[in-house]
Amino acid sequence: MSAVSVPGYEVIDVLGRGGFGVVYRARQVTVDREVAVKVDSRLILDDRDQRRFLREVRAAGRLSGHPHVVEIYDAGVLPDARPYLVMELCAGGSLAERGRMSPREVAEIGQKIADALAAAHDLGVLHRDIKPGNILVKRYGTVGLADFGLAAVVEAGRDSSVTLAALTPAYAAPEAFHLHPPTVQSDVYALTATLYTLLAGYPPRFPASGELSVPEIVRRHDSPIEDIPGIAPQFMAILRRGLAKDPAHRYQEAAALRADLSQLTVGDHAGPRHAVTSPVTTVAGPRLSVPPHHPPPAHPSNPPSTGPVPLQAPTGPPRSTRRPLVVAGAALAAVVVLLAAVWYFVIRDDNGNVSGADPGTGGIAAGSGSASPSPTVDDTARYGVPTVTEGCPAAEVPDARARCTKRAQCWSGIVMIQGQLNSIRELPCEEGHVFETFAISVVPPEVVDPYQDLLAANPSVRKVCSQETMLASRFGEALDHSPDSWSIEILPPTPDDREQGRDIYRCVATLTSEEGVTGSAFRPR
Repeated sequence: MSAVSVPGYEVIDVLGRGGFGVVYRARQVTVDREVAVKVDSRLILDDRDQRRFLREVRAAGRLSGHPHVVEIYDAGVLPDARPYLVMELCAGGSLAERGRMSPREVAEIGQKIADALAAAHDLGVLHRDIKPGNILVKRYGTVGLADFGLAAVVEAGRDSSVTLAALTPAYAAPEAFHLHPPTVQSDVYALTATLYTLLAGYPPRFPASGELSVPEIVRRHDSPIEDIPGIAPQFMAILRRGLAKDPAHRYQEAAALRADLSQLTVGDHAGPRHAVTSPVTTVAGPRLSVPPHHPPPAHPSNPPSTGPVPLQAPTGPPRSTRRPLVVAGAALAAVVVLLAAVWYFVIRDDNGNVSGADPGTGGIAAGSGSASPSPTVDDTARYGVPTVTEGCPAAEVPDARARCTKRAQCWSGIVMIQGQLNSIRELPCEEGHVFETFAISVVPPEVVDPYQDLLAANPSVRKVCSQETMLASRFGEALDHSPDSWSIEILPPTPDDREQGRDIYRCVATLTSEEGVTGSAFRPR
């Protein structure tokens, strides 16, 4: 067959065709195994867009090994500028070919794919095109989510994350039609729409037969979700929450959707242990990262399932994963935080010094050096928050223009799209959080595009965000944790930074062990 030539692969025949490309059955010559090669019809004409595509695919490749993700073996761009993926061959086809399925089957599939999606989100990877056609039946009958990476393919001069080109309208979240960037919640919507389709035989807010125009789909987003005959109210409650028009009213994480599906009443299995008409609050665990000086930890929050997820609810109360005396410890920690706050805000003066202390010591330690001046208005505007250099290990990196935040700055989990920071929330450090800033700096002038991997490759950034700098920045309770129990991440400019024109990056860290740090690990110091 001469339709396409992919180096290292012998193309055998066509497995299928779609709106954006062709899937071929091929043989990987070096290891003599059959694979699927998906060649996209959209062209990547720009070197920068090619780097984005390959960056996205590399990130998706980190999901290899999850039992419900179709593995990516290889990727590239053909001489005619068409991108391709080499994937695990799934001879069982897709769920788009299966028609209506039983509630029990759909609940099981929903748990498995939600688990895969939660693992992807922990790695900062969004799918952006979940639909029945992208859930494939693997070699031994399990299901796997496919096409991570191709949803990020860009058209010439256009970023697909803010266009309708890569969407499947029946499964796209309402906000996508208003060109809002994709989020974790938009993936949750698409997965829930897929489950609805597997139960009903047609997508939510769609008629049982016939097609709808995009304007009509947009109008129907204001319509309520119709009941599916024969589906229990508890199941419909889950679907309605996942399909809420407002992203804030949906499950905020795929793990929360999985949790409700796992406790659903289906057939002769036990019923739910909690009301599924209310949102499930699932604390986001830290995503895996690759610290500059030590290997990444094991997956911290969403370990892959090694088999079918049981639909039966637990027969007893859930076991606590916290250590004994956690309540007493939390109360004691709250008292410590309160006393620290009183000391910091009452005893210290407006310049950050202890009342009555010699300003030359900066209120930190005698002989530590003269105090640096208070941050200027220009500095605050540049970094977005008040910053300091005194007592800040990052500020000692030559010519890096690095500082520490004057007050602790804590964050939620991270979603990264094509190397840009897409979704992150600043949280009170006294509450549950994932990351904390230990350094903040201006993007080096030689880094033209402040993507995460380009920042991580810059020598100055690596020094600022190094483990050495992070360990020297700790104080208090954080000092009790071993160096290898920390994970470091480099954050490109946040969406708010980009909107305000701030060209900055942050170095953040998190504990990968079960124990946490009460309050702040790095500031105030």
